[in-house]
Amino acid sequence: MEKKYELLKNDFVEVDNKKLYRIKALKDFSNVKKGDLGGYIQSEANLSHEGDCWVFENAWVYGNARVSENARVFENAWVYGNARVSENAHVYGDARVSGNACVSGNARVYGDTYVSGNACVYGNAHVSENARVYGNARVFGDARVFGKAHVSENAHVSENAHVFENAHISENARVFGNAHVYGNARVYGNARVSENAHVSENARVSENARVFGNARIKYGKFSIPIITFKEKEYIAASLNIYPNKNKYLLYKKVNKIDGKYFSIFDSAFEYSKKEITKIKNFDTNILTSCSSGLHFSTPDYWAEGNCLIAFEIAEKDIITCQEGKIRASKCKFVEEICCK
Repeated sequence: MEKKYELLKNDFVEVDNKKLYRIKALKDFSNVKKGDLGGYIQSEANLSHEGDCWVFENAWVYGNARVSENARVFENAWVYGNARVSENAHVYGDARVSGNACVSGNARVYGDTYVSGNACVYGNAHVSENARVYGNARVFGDARVFGKAHVSENAHVSENAHVFENAHISENARVFGNAHVYGNARVYGNARVSENAHVSENARVSENARVFGNARIKYGKFSIPIITFKEKEYIAASLNIYPNKNKYLLYKKVNKIDGKYFSIFDSAFEYSKKEITKIKNFDTNILTSCSSGLHFSTPDYWAEGNCLIAFEIAEKDIITCQEGKIRASKCKFVEEICCK
């Protein structure tokens, strides 16, 4: 096999009592030209002579680590231990890949990130900024892990899922689909967060919880599967409210015109002050939010409209709770809170 680089014995750095030698290209390949200087490796076992793989700039690869195929390690990144970086993966910035970790596919690991233990980052996944992926964790598909997020133990983050800010995913938890976990949220145990669900703020999702659809979990601890999207525990975790005698006190903004209250979405629809307001033909699909029905949430949810009204919603009249708001078939006027 023709060698594509050599080790420069007079140009080295020392780390962990090991000498790492700068590499020099012996031929042209990819965007590397004959004579180009690369980063530092401990021995030829760290960088394959096959493919277009390369260690650039001030990057270090040492120990039993190996970079192969078309992988790239550059800038100030370190790859060490028994780590493997292969296929079309890139590791750069101040990233550290160690232990038995693997980075493959079209994965990108960069920023101040750590990938360690038996963790794997592969597919088109991105791990960046100050994120940590360790234990037996897996990040794959088109997933993104960034900010100061942690993915650890046997957790999996996959497909188009995003984990960011200070969120932690651990134990046997799975985050997938288009799900987002962020803020200071924690997902652990055997919990599953999927589809378009969001878990955020200081929420804790654990045990056998199943969060999916357009669900929003923001408050407290949630540990049960969502089934009907009307569970008291789920609504409490989503809106931070509980029913009183099987009725919720909720709010919405309307347009007040000549003493009457009209929907901001349908100017002909009026909310009665004296009778129950109801809608006969409503969407029964519990996974849809912005659809036919009466919509209510917390006071700060609403932006449009000139008047904030409090309504009473019976549990039995709730169709679903999606995207941080409840969709119902009936409501009772309680009071006008404030008007512009």
